[in-house]
Amino acid sequence: MASSTLLLSQLWSQSIIVSEDFETYTSGDLIAQSAGLPWSTWSVSPGSSEDAAVSNDQAFSGTNSLKIEGVAAGGPTDLILRLGDRTAGTYVISWAMFVPSGFGGYFNFQHNEVPGNGSWMMDVTFAPDGSVEYLVNDTATAGTYAQDEWFQLSMAIDLDAGVGLVAINGTPQYTWNTNSPGPSQLGGIDFFAYAGGAPALPTFYIDDVLVMDMSGLSVEEAVAQQMRIYPNPTTGPVTVDLGALSNTALVSVMDVTGRVVTSAVRPAQLGASSRATLDLSGEPEGLYFVRVLDQGHEVVRRLVKL
Repeated sequence: MASSTLLLSQLWSQSIIVSEDFETYTSGDLIAQSAGLPWSTWSVSPGSSEDAAVSNDQAFSGTNSLKIEGVAAGGPTDLILRLGDRTAGTYVISWAMFVPSGFGGYFNFQHNEVPGNGSWMMDVTFAPDGSVEYLVNDTATAGTYAQDEWFQLSMAIDLDAGVGLVAINGTPQYTWNTNSPGPSQLGGIDFFAYAGGAPALPTFYIDDVLVMDMSGLSVEEAVAQQMRIYPNPTTGPVTVDLGALSNTALVSVMDVTGRVVTSAVRPAQLGASSRATLDLSGEPEGLYFVRVLDQGHEVVRRLVKL
């Protein structure tokens, strides 16, 4: 009983707000129309040309992702993920992203859940040449990304400290002040079909969108404690991708009683990230938890075995 109680307390300390892999939809489904809130559009018009379609062209996990495409001038796709006008706490926001060669992409954070003039917190533009522009309060900062391959986009926003951080594949690229311009309020994310303006054409895919409430952790701790598990659900083999860990980190899987069902493994270091492989082939179907221990820090995520 003690193990179960401890496990539940760890899970509750990391509240999942949004977890969407788009696998329950059919290719062509418009996400705001099909899923409803927290997905919406700029003009609050689910099912309109602002909505974005589920696609099986590309996928980071499973067979589906969400495709954002449009014209060089921008739009018409203008999808909003509403996050509730939050004014306190620390949040980790991540998704896998794929930009085909010769195309670009864009998203921004909005202070207000229903966006409008003066609502922008931070803009990110992925240009067709592999460069990234981070824009806050009319000040631009450059970064880079890789085309024609999936990359992990991770952001941590500490509204209490007024600071945000962006990392690509676990490597921090940019930090910003969340209240310049203010207020320090997290309203939503705008996935807009844009790539920097003509002649650049916007087409990009997002998959495995995850938003977690990590209140009580610093921005650096929140980014470091993020992980990606796939396939999930699984029939046996599982890959766990993480941020940079120490060489003493251990990854294992527990059942709902807290019993460890796989031997703990040390993740392989892959540059600024880490990867562990586990196998539940001999375990019965049901709910399990992937557990990461590293230098006194512990992270637990849910895993389903089919």
